[in-house]
Parts: sequence; C-alpha cells; structure tokens
Amino acid sequence: MNKIMISEDAVFTNLEASDKEEALRLMSQSFEKHGNVKEGYFESILNREEKAPTGIEAYDFGIAIPHTEPEFVNHDSLGVAVLKDPVLFHNMINAKETIEVKVIFLLGLSKSTKHLNILRQIMDLIKEEGVLKKMTDMSQKELHNYLQKNLKSE
Repeated sequence: MNKIMISEDAVFTNLEASDKEEALRLMSQSFEKHGNVKEGYFESILNREEKAPTGIEAYDFGIAIPHTEPEFVNHDSLGVAVLKDPVLFHNMINAKETIEVKVIFLLGLSKSTKHLNILRQIMDLIKEEGVLKKMTDMSQKELHNYLQKNLKSE
C-alpha cells in the first residue's frame, strides 16, 4: 500500500480562521507551495463544498473532509487542521443544517477511486470516542507522525 503525502507544513494545530473559506485557503496554500495541486484547486474546493457539503458530526467534534476533482491535483496529498475555534460547514447528510467543525481533513487526490478509500480510513481512524480529542491535544509533529502512521493512499 502506498503512503499518502502528508507534509508537516500541511498539518496545522490551533489554526486561527474566521470561517471555512479562510481555513481552506490557508490549507490549500500549503499544497500549492509544494506543487501538489494545480491552479484553481482552492476555488474548486469551495465550489464542490457548495454543491456537496462535507461536514460530519463525529463523537468529539464536528469534522469536514473537503475534496475536489482529480484534474486539480498533481500529487496525492492530505492536510489536517485542528482549528483554534470551530467554523461552520454545512452537514453532509442535510445540507440545510450547519455543523461546528473543529478538525478539517483536506484531500487532494489524483484519482476519484482513491477518495472512498481515504474517506473510509479517516472514518475508521476517528470512529472511537476520544480519538479526535486526542488528536486536538497533539503537537504538530505528533499529529503529523500519527497521521503518517495510520493513513495510506491505496
């Protein structure tokens, strides 16, 4: 199984963002800096989030798993942000509802078939009560190492 690329600078702890757009912009910039995504990636994330929201109620906190079309991706990447204060995302189940999201898993995947696998791995990772809370208490390096150890791309 291949590992997904998780740059340490794509892992944020205590990220300050006034709304989801700012959080996603800051996260997208780390992908752009490494050439992992193409021009238009950030805009495509926002557009997709409008059409198909990714907010999920999890045990400890709300999470979001935004992603977009493979055409905007050069190299498979995952970014994670633990936010200082939650921001609102629309609910994946009911788009009329909002969820206060504390942790964002931002995906940049080169094949649409990889999305389901990574989504399953993320859901498996956080399915136990307390795991998200533990993740929010980790340092950037600890969180990066934890994700590198537990997530694969295929």
